[in-house]
Amino acid sequence: MKNCILYLVRASKEDIESLNKSLALVKDNVLSALNDTTDIILFHEQDLEPFKKDILQLPNIIYEQIEFKVPEYYSEELKNSIPEFYPHGTHGKDGPYGEVYHKEHGRYHPGFTMGYRHMCRWFSGELYNHPRMALYDYYLRLDTDSYIHTKFQYDLFKWAVNIQCKYGFIAPGIQIDHHTVIEGLWQASNQWMHETDQSIYIDCTTIPNGKMFYTNFELGYIPWFKESGYMEYYNYLDNTGGFFTKRWGDAPIKYLGINMLMDKKHIQPVTGITYQHGAIYNV
Repeated sequence: MKNCILYLVRASKEDIESLNKSLALVKDNVLSALNDTTDIILFHEQDLEPFKKDILQLPNIIYEQIEFKVPEYYSEELKNSIPEFYPHGTHGKDGPYGEVYHKEHGRYHPGFTMGYRHMCRWFSGELYNHPRMALYDYYLRLDTDSYIHTKFQYDLFKWAVNIQCKYGFIAPGIQIDHHTVIEGLWQASNQWMHETDQSIYIDCTTIPNGKMFYTNFELGYIPWFKESGYMEYYNYLDNTGGFFTKRWGDAPIKYLGINMLMDKKHIQPVTGITYQHGAIYNV
């Protein structure tokens, strides 16, 4: 089996520019420490095709086209309740200072797009359903604006195998999500927990509301996600439509699902690097 580094790439000049910076740093600071060939998977929708010529050409890049669409099994009532934009909690028209203030200061946000909410759903569970993922043991997920500034002094994937790490994260990146984008998530998780026959390590009601991993950098053991009951949890949440009607994100969902279903000895921080996401650094 092999391991992979993966991205979800949008068709925009800005996304390609940040992706190329991220890929160059991965080449120098991650791949150089790995003992085995690691694929770099760029998941994308069809509209990326004109941009491919501008992407940094590395020998182990694989393009995987996907399609985002609202599930057909959603009821018509549920589909009709999905807003075009889900309100932004701080920079939208209902934010703390109002629409006029945010527009004057260049921070107005009409809301989370359907594309953004599809991304949340993809990384919460649909990723593990993709046939390509069955070819790998571990994955390292990065965003296009994820930058690893220092060289790994160890093989990340071999390290994970040696210490039986099944989920790796940037420790300073554990945060609290905004209350407007977790509405109903803890209640739905609690309901699933009481209905499932899966072994539960941590009662989700003891996890602070909104607590989340910084999932723009995450190391995951793919068989665990397929075999642990995590996908049952994801499917339960997906059937509520909360990804689209409430903008539930993959960050708190991963924190809930992993802590409920994974022995804490398999949850380990990744250390020894300087990591940047957007303008935020975590050392």
